[in-house]
Amino acid sequence: MNTSASEQTIEQEEKNNAVVEATIESQISNLKSQNPVGKPKRELPKSSSIGNMLKDIHQNVVVENKETKVDLTEESLLVLWKDFLSENKQKLQNAFLSVAERQIPKFIDNEISFIETNNISLELLQLHKIDIVTYFIKKTTSPTVHLKFQLDKKVDTSKNYKTPKDRLKEMIETNPSVLELIKKLELNLE
Repeated sequence: MNTSASEQTIEQEEKNNAVVEATIESQISNLKSQNPVGKPKRELPKSSSIGNMLKDIHQNVVVENKETKVDLTEESLLVLWKDFLSENKQKLQNAFLSVAERQIPKFIDNEISFIETNNISLELLQLHKIDIVTYFIKKTTSPTVHLKFQLDKKVDTSKNYKTPKDRLKEMIETNPSVLELIKKLELNLE
């Protein structure tokens, strides 16, 4: 009974396939009758932007990838970062380049970390996030690249403000003739 039931389902599937094939063939013949072979299809004018896009779609693009991809590690990160800056030097902004050239990215927990001390530099780096990610994906074996931007404001409490007496002492130490000048002019700078 199992074999006869499976034979019946197979026969039913074959009938369904035959019906589907017949309908497809009839639809194809209807299309051919609507557009005879001798009559060319209407195309959009080549001057329109849509026509140009459609024309470009039908062109086969063969891209040969001869570049070898590297694993993303701390050592390769620094090399790739310098390569990114040198390859894109012409199209990147000068302000970004000055910030990026002094930047040393770190590879921590599968993330590339950029640490900056001011907001403006951090914003400049973030503006080029897409460029950085696409470059690293293209050059490494990593399918995804995560960037982390951190602001590290170091408060410098060691600023020493000099009193006028301290500044005068430094001037005298660097140039002793200042003391002679003070004595000649009889200045009272106590």
